[in-house]
Amino acid sequence: MSASSKRNRILSRIAIGLVITFFVAVLADSLVAARTEHRISQLLYEESNLPTPPAVEVAGFPYVRAAFDHELPSVTVTAQDIDVPGWGLMSVKSSAQYVTVTSEDVFTGTIEDAPARKVFTRLQLDGVSIGHRMEIDDLLIQNLDDISPRGGWETEAVFEGTPKGFREPATVEMKLRVVEGQVIISPQKIIKAPTSADSTGNLVEGEELSESTRQEIMDAFRLTIGAKSLPLKDKPIRVYVAGGGVFIESEQFYTSVSIQDLMPNTRPLSEDEEPGL
Repeated sequence: MSASSKRNRILSRIAIGLVITFFVAVLADSLVAARTEHRISQLLYEESNLPTPPAVEVAGFPYVRAAFDHELPSVTVTAQDIDVPGWGLMSVKSSAQYVTVTSEDVFTGTIEDAPARKVFTRLQLDGVSIGHRMEIDDLLIQNLDDISPRGGWETEAVFEGTPKGFREPATVEMKLRVVEGQVIISPQKIIKAPTSADSTGNLVEGEELSESTRQEIMDAFRLTIGAKSLPLKDKPIRVYVAGGGVFIESEQFYTSVSIQDLMPNTRPLSEDEEPGL
């Protein structure tokens, strides 16, 4: 075997060894991150009224680097279909970003009063939750400009549902805004509606409605949501519609955060819902 062949074989073995070492390191780092995610999920589950553990994701590659530079890029907690007092079911996603942590925090997830560059919370409410507040049955929510399920987020929408006292649904163009820390959902134009509360099978354009019926429908589709009624750490700063739901977001910058802050308040579980029963 020539010297050149021997050198090539040695270089190939070194390259294979480096690749194997890299993948082993990546696997080990992923396992550490997964273990921390599981610890955080279980901690939040045990200290909450959730029927199932929330999904947790810690960011950073390699993840264990945070043990040395003491900054965790982000930790995100997502809880689906939780029962929030006064609202019923909603999904909540909370994330703390660029969190200053100890080496122990990186492996245990027990973050307490840690400085964070940003804390972000997003609430997702469906037609049932919003309809309950409006007293509108079978409320459907869709984007105004793109009604496909994958339509992007918009601050205008179309709501369709049956107002209290009516026998037929109305379809209304809506506007969603945040004004002085309150979420304002207001009707802009009636697209289609029954001619009266008792009317059945006779839907007309909004311009054809009587003034009294038009006002009754507009009032039914009007909703103001105060910040205190929402499971947010701060006042909402953004509201929009996407994919058939209403999203409300809040942000805090340069604050402190504990891992428990990423889980919203939920109502106590009933006996039928207690874990293990």
